[in-house]
Amino acid sequence: MKKILVPTDFSDCARAAEEIAIEMAKKANSEIHFLHLIMTPLEWVKLPKEKEKNFPEVLAMIGRAKAELGQLKRKAEKLGLKCQIHINFDNGREEIYDHIKHHNHDFVVMGSHGTKGIRDLIGSNTQKVVRYANIPVLVVKSKIKMNELSKILFASNFDDQAKSSFRKVIDFASFMGADIMALYVNVPGRFLETDEIESKMKNFMDDFDNANCSVHIYDALSVERGIIKFSERVNSGITAVATHGDRGLFNLFGSSITEKLVNHSESPVLCLNLEE
Repeated sequence: MKKILVPTDFSDCARAAEEIAIEMAKKANSEIHFLHLIMTPLEWVKLPKEKEKNFPEVLAMIGRAKAELGQLKRKAEKLGLKCQIHINFDNGREEIYDHIKHHNHDFVVMGSHGTKGIRDLIGSNTQKVVRYANIPVLVVKSKIKMNELSKILFASNFDDQAKSSFRKVIDFASFMGADIMALYVNVPGRFLETDEIESKMKNFMDDFDNANCSVHIYDALSVERGIIKFSERVNSGITAVATHGDRGLFNLFGSSITEKLVNHSESPVLCLNLEE
């Protein structure tokens, strides 16, 4: 975790992402970048300077963004962190991806409004970044402190393709000083008997002798419901899921489970792309 990117629209959930990202950057001695996207009615970067005054609302948004980002930069630098701030003019999700690629970020922390945020800028971009980003993305709903993240729930079908993501979860748990709970959600459409699941999870875990991990099975009507209900039961700090690009939490679980968790889970969700 050398460079953390925090896209922000300065909303409450984005503020929560900013704060936990700064805590994580301080703990890891990481560089931190704050990115704000501004929607404009035209290609702002190509607009002649003398015509900018014709768009006072855009100028006001730029002024506010510079002020807010400046405060974040001063806060980070006061803690001894290297920090950069950026304003980009939104052309869709590619704006964030291009930024990640150009600056070699290896971790993203974003806020999400949940179901209320689907239509706004940060909500829309969170959904897209979670689905397509090739680096880990931590999605935060509300203010949370590092010491509240002592349990990481890793939900998976425990196929071999999930092993690379689980290694990242182990590394992240070590960094956070957290315990891992591995969870298989048993659903009616793909029901397995308990001994089958236990055997599958044991075979998976045999490659991870160094993992401080407990294993759990939970029966539910849907994977999303099972993950959320089990997370609430054990009071996990973070739910980690391995996504498969735009195909969601493996083919086993369907195309939208990760987005559903991001929308409905109250705890932070760590999304790891199997295709990264």
